[in-house]
Amino acid sequence: MTIHDILSHFNLTQLPFSKEIAVDQLIRLPSLEQAVRSAKLLVETRGIGLLLGKSGTGKSCILRTLCTSLHGGLYKPVYLCHTSIGLSEFYTHLCAGLGLEPVFRRSHMFRMIQDRALSLNRQSRIHPILLIDEAQYLSNSILQEIRLLTNFEIDSYNALTVLICGRDELAMQFGLSILEPLANSITLTIHLEGLPKEESFAYIEGRIRQCENSAPLFTKNALELIHQASGGIMRNINMIAHSAMVNAYMSKSQQVEAEHVKSAIEH
Repeated sequence: MTIHDILSHFNLTQLPFSKEIAVDQLIRLPSLEQAVRSAKLLVETRGIGLLLGKSGTGKSCILRTLCTSLHGGLYKPVYLCHTSIGLSEFYTHLCAGLGLEPVFRRSHMFRMIQDRALSLNRQSRIHPILLIDEAQYLSNSILQEIRLLTNFEIDSYNALTVLICGRDELAMQFGLSILEPLANSITLTIHLEGLPKEESFAYIEGRIRQCENSAPLFTKNALELIHQASGGIMRNINMIAHSAMVNAYMSKSQQVEAEHVKSAIEH
């Protein structure tokens, strides 16, 4: 069995549930579109925001969509996912993202970063946006520093927008007294849940259509079972749907039935 065999069997041009999908092919689901609109509002208001959700609910999709929607002449997104690090490494990565040469002293990098943010805003008319992914792994010291980084001109000027992304437990971390200044500075929180049933169905069927197959590949019962088992979490949907397709191929079925999904869930 090869990928080509599976594609040929179902008359597909590519595997529909791979994470390797272009931003312009991401399915426009209402709940995710609302999250993107909220993220754009954060950028427009130049605040500090939280993007929370379980693994696989679409946080990375939101970040990718946001970045590609920003005008390159007006905004400079800086994406960081180096979260199992110390404070000095955090500053080193942030310097690199802003096109700065890191130095040894952390305090010097702090000033360099703030100066670059001010320069981008006032001289280049470009607003930097810091996107921090997997933030549940960040130390409290780094989270504290994020609040300090956004303090410009005695906290009177918004030169840096920050979107902090992580799993739900990050919200509990913000309840710590040591992070109270940062928690009080959050201007917008976006919370991603599992997709409702109708959107789960639309997601699966949309991915199939993008692979140039307009025929119903999954039966209604199969779709129902995938939604129930996945909780509407897209990453889980992808894994279950792909395994169910393989099971259908192995049984020489042209459609993915509930029994193929059940077998995928059990194994």
